[in-house]
This record gives sequence, C-alpha cells and structure tokens, in this order.
Amino acid sequence: MNRLKEMREVRGYTLDDVEGLTGIKRGTYSNYENGNTEPKLKTWQKLADFYGVSVPYLQGRYDHLTKKEALQVIHEVMSVCGISKEELKDRL
Repeated sequence: MNRLKEMREVRGYTLDDVEGLTGIKRGTYSNYENGNTEPKLKTWQKLADFYGVSVPYLQGRYDHLTKKEALQVIHEVMSVCGISKEELKDRL
C-alpha cells in the first residue's frame, strides 16, 4: 500500500489543499490514495518531490525514511504545530 494518505495527513493537508498545491484533482488523488488507480511515474516523482521523500518510500516499497527525509518531515510537522527548535530541545 502506498503512503499518499499518510504523508498528506502527517502534513495536515486536506485533499483540497493537495489539489491547490500540486494541481492533481481531488478525486484523482483520492483514487491514488485508495489504490483504485496508479499514478504514472512522472506523477509519482511530482508527489515525492512535493512531500520531500523518495518515490520508493512513497510507493511503500521500504519502511524507513532517509535521514534527510526524516529531518524534512520533522521540520514540517514542527512548523505546522508551531514548535520551535528551542522548545523541542527543552522537552528532550
């Protein structure tokens, strides 16, 4: 199973947000998430670039992010939640 829904939800995006930010129609993206249709390679790459991860990770081919991918996800989540680096250091 691909990680499209997981990546969208982790970043706090709605289907409408994804459509506005990528140009991929809401219904089309929903079909990709649910496995009803498969994106073409060009679209996989567009989505991987959008989420800052590799195509194989987004496709669910392996279970771990690279260090760079993990740091990007952490940075985006912190930004969405309004958490500063100092706050994170204080809590660890």
